[in-house]
Amino acid sequence: MELVATGLTFRTAPLAVRERAVVPDGEARHVLRYLVGHSGLGAAAVLSTCNRTEFYLVSPDAELAAEAVPRLARYLDPSGGGGVAEHLWSLQGADAVRHMFRVAAGLDSMVLGEAQILGQFKAAHRVARAAGTLDAHLDFVMRRAVSAGKRVRTDTGIGRRAGSLSEAAVEYARSACGSLDGLGVLLLGAGKMSALAARRLASSGARLYITSRGGESAVDLAAQLGGVPVAIDNILDAAGEYDVVLCSTSSPVPVLSRADVDRLQSLRGGRALCIVDIAVPRDVDPQAASVEGVTLVDLDGLGERVNENLEGRRRELPEAERIIDEELRTTVTVIGQRDAAGPTISALTRRAEQLRRREVERTLQRLDVDDAVRAQVDVLTRSLVRKLLHGPITHLRESADDPATALRLREVFDLDEHGGGSNGSPYE
Repeated sequence: MELVATGLTFRTAPLAVRERAVVPDGEARHVLRYLVGHSGLGAAAVLSTCNRTEFYLVSPDAELAAEAVPRLARYLDPSGGGGVAEHLWSLQGADAVRHMFRVAAGLDSMVLGEAQILGQFKAAHRVARAAGTLDAHLDFVMRRAVSAGKRVRTDTGIGRRAGSLSEAAVEYARSACGSLDGLGVLLLGAGKMSALAARRLASSGARLYITSRGGESAVDLAAQLGGVPVAIDNILDAAGEYDVVLCSTSSPVPVLSRADVDRLQSLRGGRALCIVDIAVPRDVDPQAASVEGVTLVDLDGLGERVNENLEGRRRELPEAERIIDEELRTTVTVIGQRDAAGPTISALTRRAEQLRRREVERTLQRLDVDDAVRAQVDVLTRSLVRKLLHGPITHLRESADDPATALRLREVFDLDEHGGGSNGSPYE
C-alpha cells in the first residue's frame, strides 16, 4: 500500500491555474468515486479550498501511485491547456503523511496558523467517508492529522494567534482606506468566509450591504449584524454607498465583469474604490483593475501582504514542527507495518513481561522464601498477566487491518516510550 498526496497550492501554482482545478463541494463525491472506481486506487479524499486543491490517495503499489498523478492532471484539465500538469506536485509515504499533518495544523497555509483549515480538513474527511472512498489506512492517517493539528493549536502560540484570510482581507481594506468606521462595504457572498469578515467589519464600524446568490443567507447575516440585504441583481442601486467591495462567493464564473465595475464607478462618480477578491475561482474580472479609481487585490496579491506580518507566528514554528515530527514517528511506525497487530502484540507482551519481572524481583528481595515459593510466584504472575492481556491481544488480532486499533493500544500502554521488539513472548 502506498499513500500519495498530490495537488496544487498557492506555493506551487498561480491563482489562474488553481482556479481551474477547484473541486466544488457538490462534485467532490463524484470525483472521489471516479478515482476509486475507475483508477484502481484503494482510497481517496479531496481537500479543495481557496488556496489548494489536494488529493490524498492510497494505491495498491508504487507503479500505480506514479500513474495516479498524470491521470489526475488529465481529469482536472482534460484539454491540457490550463497548466495543471505543469504545477501538480506529488509526495509519497512518510512525506505525504507529514504534509497532511502540516496542512491540518495550518503550517502550510498562506496565513500561517489560520483557524479555518482544520475544519476544512475534517470536512474533507467526512465527505470521503460519506462517499465510501476511505480505507482503514487513509481514515487512520486523516484522523491522526486532525489530532496533530489540534495539538499544534493547543500547545503552541500559533493556535492562540491564528488568523484567517477573511481577517487579512479586512485588514487590507483598512490599510487601503485608512479607517473602516462609517464606510460602506458590499459583501458579495454570505458563506463562512464572508461571515467572518462581516463580523470583523461590523466591529470596526463599517456599514454592511450583503448579497448572495441564494438570498436567504444574506438576509440572515444582515439581520445578525445590522446590515442591509441586497438582491444580487440590484447591487448597483446603492452604488453610491459602497467604499469597499469584499468578494467571497463560490460562483464558478466572475460575478463582476470589467463592465460591471466600470458602471459601478460611473455611478459613484469615480471616487476611490477598494475591491478585495478572496474567491477561487475569482469573483472579479482581473481587467477591472484598470478601471479608474479602483484598487483590486486578489488572493495571491493579498498573500504577499500577509507574509509581511507573520514574524510573531514564525517564532512558534520550531515547536510546532517538533510536535509534527513526534506525531509523524508514531503514525509512520504503525502504517509502515504490513500487519500492525503483530508488532504491537509483541511490544505489549514484552512490556508486560518487563514489568512483571521487575515487580516480582522487588517483592521477593524483601521476603525470605525458598526456590519452590519463588517458582510458584513466577507461575502465578505469568498466569495473571496472560489473562489480563488476553482481551487486548484478541482485539488486536481481530483488527489486524486497522492501524488505528494498534496505535490506540500503543498509546494507552506507552509502548513507544519504552521500545518494543518483535521477539517472542511467553504471553503470545
